[in-house]
Amino acid sequence: MTTLQLPYDLLGGVLHWLAAVLVVCAVGLFVGMVVSLLTVGPRGPGLVVDVLQRGLHDMLHMSARRIGAIASLTMKESFRKKAFAVLVVFIILFLMAGFFLRNPERPDDLPAKPYIAFVLMTIRWLTLPVALLLACWGLPTDIKDRSLHTVVTKPVRRSEIMIGRFLGYGAVTTIFLLVMSLIGYVFINRSVPELSQPQLVSRVPVYGSLTYLDRNGEPGEGVNTGDIWTFRSYIEGLTKAAAIWKFDNLDVERLKQHDGLRLENRFEAFRTYKGVIGQPIMFRITLVNPTKKLRVTNGDLVKGVAEFSEERQRSAALEEDPAAESFGGLRTESTISIPRTITYIDVSGDRGGDQAKTVDLFDDLIDGNSLTVEVTCQDRDQYLGTAQSDLFIRLPDRGFASTYFKSIFTMWLMLMLICLLGTTASCFVKGPVATLLTFSLFMLGEHLRPQMDHLLKQFNENDRQVLGGGVLESVYRIVLQMNPSQELPDNPAMTIMQWIDRRVFDMLGIFRNVIPNFEYFNTAAYTANGFDVSWNTALLPAIATALAYLLPCVLLGYFSLQLRELEAK
Repeated sequence: MTTLQLPYDLLGGVLHWLAAVLVVCAVGLFVGMVVSLLTVGPRGPGLVVDVLQRGLHDMLHMSARRIGAIASLTMKESFRKKAFAVLVVFIILFLMAGFFLRNPERPDDLPAKPYIAFVLMTIRWLTLPVALLLACWGLPTDIKDRSLHTVVTKPVRRSEIMIGRFLGYGAVTTIFLLVMSLIGYVFINRSVPELSQPQLVSRVPVYGSLTYLDRNGEPGEGVNTGDIWTFRSYIEGLTKAAAIWKFDNLDVERLKQHDGLRLENRFEAFRTYKGVIGQPIMFRITLVNPTKKLRVTNGDLVKGVAEFSEERQRSAALEEDPAAESFGGLRTESTISIPRTITYIDVSGDRGGDQAKTVDLFDDLIDGNSLTVEVTCQDRDQYLGTAQSDLFIRLPDRGFASTYFKSIFTMWLMLMLICLLGTTASCFVKGPVATLLTFSLFMLGEHLRPQMDHLLKQFNENDRQVLGGGVLESVYRIVLQMNPSQELPDNPAMTIMQWIDRRVFDMLGIFRNVIPNFEYFNTAAYTANGFDVSWNTALLPAIATALAYLLPCVLLGYFSLQLRELEAK
């Protein structure tokens, strides 16, 4: 698991949102004009303009009092339908959880991650159906039962109905989420074994940029040891190969308050020969100031990758840092505390002139607000696996409640978006169809969106081509049993086929802009692995995504409800 994400580009996201909204509005207006011309003739465009003017007037003259009344009525109806019964299921699951989460052979030796992951997953998948069904079935049921007819005869605008319903369903879902999250928090703190209680932390990492030196000491890339997952690159032991992290924009004054810093690592070892089982692969950390040409290391900065989960290694790691053990048990994270004053042996001159020297971490090694850390492998013919997130500066930890309730907040944003999408869909289709549409958008944004992003990135970076081609080219290769590297025949049919595939990818790029990226709302991995849910990489994109769909959904829901025939059952 990696918690490293690129900082969210808010300005770029806003500009992209504006472009997408303008394009969708232009397409909708064009379609409306064409449909009106085909249905009512020359009077059609004038009717479209009248509808737009009435819609603008309604939007500008909405009443908060009427919206609040509809939201209050929606809440009462939801509780009358016994929507709170899901809390009973939630409590039953928690009562049974202890039998399945604990290891009967070692009941006091279970990491905290299973408890945290269970609680967050249970809350997520119990509140999601509540939000989905309430939002998607509310308005269609009112129309079918004709209870909405009493409302629309009053001085209530359709926009107020749509927004009031959304806020009512959102309030009910919020109550469920709040109760479940408080119960879950108490459950975690009381159920996690005492030995694993130190893992209930919120680590605050500062990541740097990663570059490599090859075995000759020249700028290059890490070694691929044959692993299919190319997340990590490897550096060869006892050569000039190195992985170099540069941490920029450090808050030096904050670090000075703690009189040092902590470097946390989770490297991986690759052995070309077995060696001594249980003996770790060693690596050395060197602090570098390129401006002063200063390189500092000592025996305290030589550590090993504890790749074996033997009890003695686990105990040693817990003694060094109780919160640093990886929750999977396959690789132990370690934290190196670097004091402000560092004593090292200067070997820059002749061997006979080696002498102990002392440097100040902040005055001598941190260059302005930048720190450079070099890592090398110390075992011959062995390899050290590194990735950008494998080494970071660990700022002072925050409480577990901080990261837990941040994850709950992002989950709340997801549920509000589900309520918004479901209420909007119910304004123009019936309950079952609205449920299917909203759930499909959720599944696309949660599971298929990463694959779409990967294909489009490959398509844009490789001269508008992907490995194996598009839909038609892939079918052609499968039928003729051609591998992806085999060239296609050069003829007009192939040219037409590839042109169609490119248009399909262009449409996929447009379609992707409409699908919410629900990955932003799933921050359970941060909390379960003991990391802080950061503002710039997790909270901000979640908030921006949820707000981005508010105005378009309100407009779509209003005009759909305005044009819908409410008398139809």
